[in-house]
Amino acid sequence: MNSVYRVNGPRVIFENIEGELILVHMERGTYYSTDEIGAELWSLIEAQSSVSDMCDVLASRYDAQPTEIADAVARFLARLMEEDLVAVGESPGAPRTTVPPVMGGKRPFSPPALQSYRDMQDMLSLDPIHDVEAAGWPVPRSDDEPSVAPAT
Repeated sequence: MNSVYRVNGPRVIFENIEGELILVHMERGTYYSTDEIGAELWSLIEAQSSVSDMCDVLASRYDAQPTEIADAVARFLARLMEEDLVAVGESPGAPRTTVPPVMGGKRPFSPPALQSYRDMQDMLSLDPIHDVEAAGWPVPRSDDEPSVAPAT
């Protein structure tokens, strides 16, 4: 419960758009989305919160048993690890998580969900700087092409 996770950057980029988190694994070419609770957990990962701090924050905001929250957090973190979006990080020492006061009471809890989308893997895994046709569109590198052009 005292484990700390970190974003697996720079290979993972992300943006929170109105409570929905969008993540892209640049090396795999897979993108993901998560719900509001998943986005809250992601911000706690960014803040280097321990797993127990994450559970405490969610318990202060959502109406659920602590064991239900802990199980959901563990499953979500395992899925993030499985998808190579986070890694186990170093403990920052002093806790960094601050829990803002709950306004209007606790909300209903539902386990955070992570959806993956692989339909654009080929396009997202292209190198848009180096692999460009004359028309300007990225092209996939063939297996027999060298990855570095010879110096002239």
